[in-house]
Amino acid sequence: MATDHTLENLFLGLSDELACWALAGEGLQHLAGQLLESHPRPTEALVEVQQLDALVQHIEQMAVLCGRLSTAAAANGGTLDIGLVKRAAEASTLSGLAQRFHSGGRTAVVELTGECELW
Repeated sequence: MATDHTLENLFLGLSDELACWALAGEGLQHLAGQLLESHPRPTEALVEVQQLDALVQHIEQMAVLCGRLSTAAAANGGTLDIGLVKRAAEASTLSGLAQRFHSGGRTAVVELTGECELW
């Protein structure tokens, strides 16, 4: 019986797409950094711009997760079982992401405060 590559290809395609989005976001971060250097803004605006960094990090982690799922499907004859999905989700390194995957819900939106660190 031939291996069905549907899941492998789906998650690989999602991983590639999300990685492209993250790359575009990184370009926007660079542009925002240049604009902030030449046109200083109040701290509140800097905090808002910092959200772009968080967005890019989350997109990157979703790309990595999809890559893990693609690899797991490929190594498991084209299928995924709950154990493989759990292991892929638990390997997420972004703060709180693995926990949100496990608990099945969103956490409250965290407000950024304090010093801003721009790229």
